[in-house]
Amino acid sequence: MEKKEGGGASLVVVWSVVLEPGRFWRVEKPRKEKNCGADERWREFKRVATGQVASTGIVALSYVQKVSEKVSLASDFMYNHMTRDVTSSFGYDYILRQCRLRGKIDSTGCVAAYLEERLNMGVNFILSAEIDHRKKDYKFGFGMTVGE
Repeated sequence: MEKKEGGGASLVVVWSVVLEPGRFWRVEKPRKEKNCGADERWREFKRVATGQVASTGIVALSYVQKVSEKVSLASDFMYNHMTRDVTSSFGYDYILRQCRLRGKIDSTGCVAAYLEERLNMGVNFILSAEIDHRKKDYKFGFGMTVGE
């Protein structure tokens, strides 16, 4: 078991209710890696957009749109300049009376779904599945949570 140590600092300045720019700096002690960058968050009534640029070469963008009280749609994009790797995904979150259904599909062909059903107050049943045809990796799981 490896003990992780590190430190860092971050600064978030709220210019208005809509725009929240921030800066961060982190040091991972075991590998002596330094990471710094900038992120921006734009928030409006039913929309949130974020962007992040880091010194490790990663650029990340995300967008969430609340379609109704029960439905949200989201997308994200990530580019790694060092490895020239690009991924993007699209997801949804649907809240029903007794359950919550979430899912996503990404540019690598991976499809995932997550169902959380409330059985009683504080008791939830969970089903999850993930299919990655490219890697021939298929996962299925179930569980229960007790308590909030």
